Amino acid sequence: MDASNKTPLLVFAAIVAIYGVFGWLDVANYAQGGWNTAPDNTVTEVLAGSPAEAGGLQAGDKLISLGGIAMSDAKAQAERGRPEVGETWEFVVERDGATVSLDVTFGKMVPRRAFLAHAGFLVGFCLIIFPLRAYMQKQTESIHALALAGIMFSLAFLSGPYFADLTLRQIDSAIGVLLIWLGIATLLNFLLTHLRSGGNRLLYVPGVVVGLFIVWRILATPEATPALNNLNNILVGVGAAFYLIASLVTVYRGYSGATASERESRGLQLMLIGAVIGFLPPIVSVIANVIAPTTVLPGQAFYFLSFIAIPITWSMAVLKGSDASAESSD
Repeated sequence: MDASNKTPLLVFAAIVAIYGVFGWLDVANYAQGGWNTAPDNTVTEVLAGSPAEAGGLQAGDKLISLGGIAMSDAKAQAERGRPEVGETWEFVVERDGATVSLDVTFGKMVPRRAFLAHAGFLVGFCLIIFPLRAYMQKQTESIHALALAGIMFSLAFLSGPYFADLTLRQIDSAIGVLLIWLGIATLLNFLLTHLRSGGNRLLYVPGVVVGLFIVWRILATPEATPALNNLNNILVGVGAAFYLIASLVTVYRGYSGATASERESRGLQLMLIGAVIGFLPPIVSVIANVIAPTTVLPGQAFYFLSFIAIPITWSMAVLKGSDASAESSD
């Protein structure tokens, strides 16, 4: 690929950024219930001050149906779409061996969830802006790969406008999922190319497999049994942990194998700092979700914010490294 041909990358970045802006503007329309669940539909957390708390939902409850639709009926859940603010759903839960019916009226997001929603968009836009800014200054193959990875992986944090039509929602979700997994795989491939002078296309296989599995669930909407939900949780968790840990190890090996002057001139210290800050909290989170999906770690909802360190530090590092390469070739 010609790294000096900026147009395709800029067009791709513009499309994703505009998509994200429309999604950010839609945050004001989000209706919140305020609960989180494990793959077996057990409620793991009920946010303080949320509609779910007001309606009587408790951590440990096992959801049986929402608004008259069974939790296992993925097709009907998808067809119904998202709730509106002020809309009331009947929650049927299993609690201490008994069946309990609750009425939960959806409302605006509580401050914590509103902050996380906006913070997620900030991380996503940083993944686009900082690597792209570096690429506009230096059109190298390495920086091009970082910018491309950032654009694709930004969709893990950005959402777009809401589509009332089910088919459009499914297409939107399917494309987003595939780009996210291609993005995280491209990020690792970038590191291998940048730090070890050689990528490996086989690294895309795990991401493609996980991505296609999720796309199958989105498009085919099979029955959402606890077993299938657990398989989904394991595949996503193991896949994410593989790419995050492999990326962190690759950066560390690149740093430890370099001389002090190389670390400084190539920006390897910045890359290592960014990798440790950016990857460690999400690694802890995904491993915890696989091992103990019903356990919520203190502040776990905020762990993903650490990703913001990656585009900022790595963009600075690759620019520093490209300057050093240019000087050595003169």
